[in-house]
Amino acid sequence: MALFTLCCGAAGTGIEVAAANWQNLALDQLIVGETTLAPLSCRQLIAEIATTLEDQPCLGPLLAEAASYSQASWLLLVPPDACLTPGAIHNLEQLCRPGRPRQLVIGRSWRLPAPALADPSLCLDPKRFDASIAAAGHLDAPAHPSWVLLPAGCFSHAPPSLACTPEAAIPWLVQQARWLGWPVLEASSAIPVVRPRQFQTRESQARDPHGGPAGVPLCTGVVLPYAADAPKLSLLLAAPEDQLEHLQAVLCPAPSLPWEVIARPDWTGQGPGSLAAAWNSALAEARGELVWPLAAVLPPLALIPVVLRCFDAPWVDLVQLASRLGDQHWPATDPSRVAPGCLVAQRTWIERLGGFDEDLPPYRILQQFRQRAQARGASLRHLPLEAMSPSA
Repeated sequence: MALFTLCCGAAGTGIEVAAANWQNLALDQLIVGETTLAPLSCRQLIAEIATTLEDQPCLGPLLAEAASYSQASWLLLVPPDACLTPGAIHNLEQLCRPGRPRQLVIGRSWRLPAPALADPSLCLDPKRFDASIAAAGHLDAPAHPSWVLLPAGCFSHAPPSLACTPEAAIPWLVQQARWLGWPVLEASSAIPVVRPRQFQTRESQARDPHGGPAGVPLCTGVVLPYAADAPKLSLLLAAPEDQLEHLQAVLCPAPSLPWEVIARPDWTGQGPGSLAAAWNSALAEARGELVWPLAAVLPPLALIPVVLRCFDAPWVDLVQLASRLGDQHWPATDPSRVAPGCLVAQRTWIERLGGFDEDLPPYRILQQFRQRAQARGASLRHLPLEAMSPSA
């Protein structure tokens, strides 16, 4: 039996492309509202259903119909243009496995130009999918999650005026889940969902979830990609070769820690691109889902667990730290300077943006990466603790 059923309202455009994706992934589907799609053994169509004043199918009746038509224990509510990958399905099934507590899981979508999604095989090929995201993908803002995983048989009491579109339904569902004491988890990184790119206003692109738009859902935790037997964090250490062994020992004083150290030699006389080249070489061997590029002057060891806890919070793709050199302090919020050792990122962001630019001087590498990542939708958290940094 399928662990979850995909549900959506048929109003809107793009459902034909998305439905081909769902069929390729053999997903059980429940689609309500008027549609030209044909019924299939895995696709239930319900044309007659209550609608809102805007003629959108209502959430409550959709959830009630799902209880009648689906035997799955979980429902995945998506917009009618959302496409998924095999990796997303695998991770969703892990969240739906028997014995899981009742919880709500929400996430953002990657946006691609609509012509890129016309090929239904794109999302089935991990390399092509990642290449498309790297070339043109943009992640929606935290204030605009576009899918939600929820237990079946719940919330059919939704207000009659509430549409089943995720943007309308998610705020109410999150509120209900929190009243019930359920975990509300953010899983954008672990569950890659892609939608056609649409025009976005400046307001809809607001980024900072820690003091920005009021519409950011209040989540209690996060779901990150997970690989068995892999460390959570990879420290990329670039330093003169005669210092590497000592610095590695400082960073990894015990055998069983949730991080690894990958060291590469970097001599200051090798040229301005040597630091980025050393980091890129180490990145190729990194196994952690989080990456912290470091130079010869190390952060305090006690800072590593603090940084790890930052990524246990929702809506965090990057973490920027403060730095100090002598009497000069640069705050974590400084947009003009990100010294080596003062930025931590999810590994997928670094890989999708092509690594670190080897044409830049050391003091510009992380600043430029942060700017590019934020331009693509990455959410930044400022951690006002100092990471000691070498002179730029």
